[in-house]
Amino acid sequence: MIKVCDSIMGSGKSSAAINYMNAHKHDKKFIYITPYLAETDRIFSKCKDLHFVRPSNKLKEFNFSKSQHTNELIKEGRNISTTHQAFKRYTSETLDNIKKQGYTLIIDESVSVYEEYVTNPTDLNLLIKFGYVKEKNGVYTRGNEDYDGACFKNFFSILKSRDLISMDNNSYTLYFWSLPPDLLTSFDDVYILTYMFNAQSLKYFMDIYNIKYTYIGVERTPDGKYYFSKHPNYVPEYVHHIKDTIHILDNARLNSIGDDYYALSKAWYTNKIEGTDQLKKNISNFFNNIWRGVDVDKRMWGAFNCAFNKLKGKGYTKSFVPFNERATNSYKNKTHLVYATNVFMNVSEKLLYQRYGVQVDEDLYALSTMLQWIWRSAIRDGQDIYLYIPSKRMRTLLINWIHSFDEGGVSVA
Repeated sequence: MIKVCDSIMGSGKSSAAINYMNAHKHDKKFIYITPYLAETDRIFSKCKDLHFVRPSNKLKEFNFSKSQHTNELIKEGRNISTTHQAFKRYTSETLDNIKKQGYTLIIDESVSVYEEYVTNPTDLNLLIKFGYVKEKNGVYTRGNEDYDGACFKNFFSILKSRDLISMDNNSYTLYFWSLPPDLLTSFDDVYILTYMFNAQSLKYFMDIYNIKYTYIGVERTPDGKYYFSKHPNYVPEYVHHIKDTIHILDNARLNSIGDDYYALSKAWYTNKIEGTDQLKKNISNFFNNIWRGVDVDKRMWGAFNCAFNKLKGKGYTKSFVPFNERATNSYKNKTHLVYATNVFMNVSEKLLYQRYGVQVDEDLYALSTMLQWIWRSAIRDGQDIYLYIPSKRMRTLLINWIHSFDEGGVSVA
């Protein structure tokens, strides 16, 4: 059974999962995955009686292989806490062992399912010719021959745990690494802890493969303990006051740079040299003039990595946090923020979903990405934050989302 706990940041999802694991320490085995290795420390400290283990690639007895260590831990029925990236490397052997042991999987934040891969079709055809790779209906899997060369070593390392799928797009072919459905269905139970699940690739993936799931929520007891609930629409009290704690800059001159619908998109950064120069001045104005008395350590700005060198400046360069950061508490002291990004889904990935009849909500995707970034800041502790969002599209999405809680408490894009 797959259960999706779709609840706003700070509603107690992780705490509910920790309480659930502690309550079932004698009758269930757990694998807990999170985006960052540092975040696994919380599981170790809060679930001491479960004796969680983190697989390592530094153990000689397992040939310095994290995969081998993982397989051995699963055979022993140990509780494991690891990262999304390590989880996505689980092989068919690993999944067979998981089935035998009867594990429960807890996914902290949704896992990315598809990754675009650049390759030459001629190389793939050559690998097929020599039996190293098989192809059926545009899906490439391991062939009958074992590859022991160096040129495609990394390719075959990934192919152990994922399929390569192709999609024709006019005059060229797109390729994507895809997680296998067994990565979810091999578990007795799966809990997905996230927010705005409808905007995430894992949801699209499950729809494509007709993997069934149900929604659950979180509730809080009078003594402050969180637990999973059958009622998915719980909204914590602090959310009803966020309109008073999120202060969005209303400055026509600074905001005008983002009036165009596609302003601050990745393509905009590539083509608008004069625009990026002006945006850099605007960001500097926000940090060094409007809020010049604010300590540098309280500042945070986010953009595409490709825009970093174009926008960095005095007083805020080292405060950069990638626009899609999530699931970390490392920035919860930040109170003055600039989100210099207009988020759209990767065009190739969007085409892939459309191929399978899945419609993507671009606005919900953008809002979800931005909210995760904003919630890395001091807002997660209920503190006031001050935001400059140059993109009119992104700014409007955030304002509408904030107002949505005045209309029943269920967020809408």
